Amino acid sequence: MISSGTFNLSNKFKLISLILFSLTLNINTLFHDYALDDIVVLTENKFVKEGIKGIPKILQTDYIAGYSSEANILAGARYRPLSLISFALEYQFFGANPMISHVINIILFTLLILLLYKLFDSHLFPKREDSLVFFTVLLFIAHPVHTEVIANVKSRDEILVFLFSIGAFLLSFRYLETKRPAFLVLSLAAFLLALLTKETALTIILTLPLVIYFFSKNSVSGSIRHTIPYLLVFSAYMLLRYAVVGFAEYPVNDVTNSPYLYASPMEAFATKVFVIIKYISLCIFPLHLSTEYGYNQIPYVGISNAKFIISAIIIFLLILIAIISFKKRSLISFSILFFFATLSIGTNFLFDLGAPMAERILFQPSLAFCLLLALFIIKVREFSRATSTTVLFITLILFSAKTIARNQEWKNNETLFLIDVKTSPNSARINLYACEQYIIKANKSEDLKLRNEFLDKAEEYAKRSLEIHNKFAYTYLRLGLVYFHKGNYTSAADEWMTAYRLEPKNPETIKWTSYLSDVLVGEASKNMYKGNIQEAIIQYEKSIDLNPKNEHAILSLQKILEEKKDSVDRGN
Repeated sequence: MISSGTFNLSNKFKLISLILFSLTLNINTLFHDYALDDIVVLTENKFVKEGIKGIPKILQTDYIAGYSSEANILAGARYRPLSLISFALEYQFFGANPMISHVINIILFTLLILLLYKLFDSHLFPKREDSLVFFTVLLFIAHPVHTEVIANVKSRDEILVFLFSIGAFLLSFRYLETKRPAFLVLSLAAFLLALLTKETALTIILTLPLVIYFFSKNSVSGSIRHTIPYLLVFSAYMLLRYAVVGFAEYPVNDVTNSPYLYASPMEAFATKVFVIIKYISLCIFPLHLSTEYGYNQIPYVGISNAKFIISAIIIFLLILIAIISFKKRSLISFSILFFFATLSIGTNFLFDLGAPMAERILFQPSLAFCLLLALFIIKVREFSRATSTTVLFITLILFSAKTIARNQEWKNNETLFLIDVKTSPNSARINLYACEQYIIKANKSEDLKLRNEFLDKAEEYAKRSLEIHNKFAYTYLRLGLVYFHKGNYTSAADEWMTAYRLEPKNPETIKWTSYLSDVLVGEASKNMYKGNIQEAIIQYEKSIDLNPKNEHAILSLQKILEEKKDSVDRGN
């Protein structure tokens, strides 16, 4: 056991300190706009925007059905109605109000902190380890890797899943202590709510027996037996999920949504192992944070690559340490096993997540790191109290400064993408996002010179995106839009036709090719009026290439060609 020394602040003071600390670090997000995937779950989700009336549709459809009619843009079906219902209720009463959305996220995170402290203080650690509880939760609040979950409204699902998970743990311990079935029923209900929020709640099946074994007098077999009712609830959830969205694995042909599409099986395995170490390094050194780690920010590695070999050795040693100290119910063993258990869903080993890694995946696993760090700080106290206190305060100051700074970068899409494109310069998607922001800036600018500079930057990022991934239809669409705004309709047509060939069913490609087809008809008519017959012919042909059903272009071109033929015949 670990002694807390003279650290004896009252629980009331600690809870107030934790609440104030959490609010201080995250209050700057209240003035932020919506960003990144918030359009998917709120601002452009047609079911969510129906408010309460949209809830039945949310319960009966795939997670992204309200945003996109194409459910197969991701590899597998997703059934996450509860988080969408929270947004539908929010929209019903407040509309699309980003401040309200951020307030709710902060409130939920603060509630999570309180429940986490309650679980640790009441069930996991004896009173004489009180400082371990306080330090762990302090470090968890401050850790910069959580900024995406709190600052990104869409990631409310991560907070809710962890909140319900902690609730399930608390109620499970109450059941073990009292043997009252009501507590077990409530714990199972919390687990079901977590599953209906996001599939990552599945890890409770792994973490619950771990928590029970390490922090109660139950044996391994007894801890596993206690999990059986949760397996039954999970089975019921899977039946419900199958009835609504099935288990189909859609063929995804875009590497930005299927990160290992171009990798061999061995490359995929080796890279996934390497990504686990990248997750661990982000826990230790959360310096260069990004919204995007997709193709090709993390290049594939082979099994002979030093990155894989070193990663595999580190993971093996960590698991070995956990196994060796397992029977002693060591906190080190628990932390390692909890980290890997909660990370398991985010490794892409079980199913394709659509991205090689994401910082939100670390929301739960990072708790294990914070516990280990707190354990280290308390161990140092045995040798030097001053050193221990210094390490704690320096860590909290560095973490807090980074968290506040990173929160500011989530202010809106412009600040987020234009910063992250420098952090993840080899990501095709983030270069595309930067291109889009410069197009928006160009459209807002009334200064012609500045407008052209913005369009040049947009073109630069679009071309960089295509250097990384030359089959990215969305980038061709945006590059075409850049050329369109520059008045270069021929180049715009070429880019949009390329996008159409890559994704002929994409609504955007259909929209823009049809639109430009009509624009070129107008330009061709102007050239006809000026007597530029050959230029008009080229534009009518381009118009027909873009939209073979454009009758105006077809008839006009036929008329020109017939007149030219008649003219040649008369000349003969």
